[in-house]
Amino acid sequence: MSHWDYRFLELAETVATWSKDPSSQVGCVLVNDFKQVVGLGYNGFPRGVADTAERYNDRPTKYLMVQHAEVNAVLNAVASARGTTAYVTHFCCSSCAGVLIQSGIKQVVIRTPEPAFAERFADSFRASHTMFDEAGVTVTFI
Repeated sequence: MSHWDYRFLELAETVATWSKDPSSQVGCVLVNDFKQVVGLGYNGFPRGVADTAERYNDRPTKYLMVQHAEVNAVLNAVASARGTTAYVTHFCCSSCAGVLIQSGIKQVVIRTPEPAFAERFADSFRASHTMFDEAGVTVTFI
């Protein structure tokens, strides 16, 4: 791992703090081969949707309305995500893995998941790992 990998993962951790979600804040940074940030995202409600504490504390509502950090990074990108590396603070759910694969990312760099978090979303993480492997996306844990 290079010092750049740690720097961009630290940036993703900073971006995660922008989320208003009280239970899990996730950040994603997309970086091209020139070490340029082309996209940032954090988990939150879509633009214009009221992101109240009441909604964030109601898990069923939150899960129906929240956009994940990876999706927001791709949607907010100022350039194509194709060929980029995604630095993500938490392992990607299977839906976000699909978005990253479809957008053409080549690598995901991520913190090693905490055991409780990994266990809670084990089925989705297994599917993500399978999808990344089959699609030829490199996953690196720090």
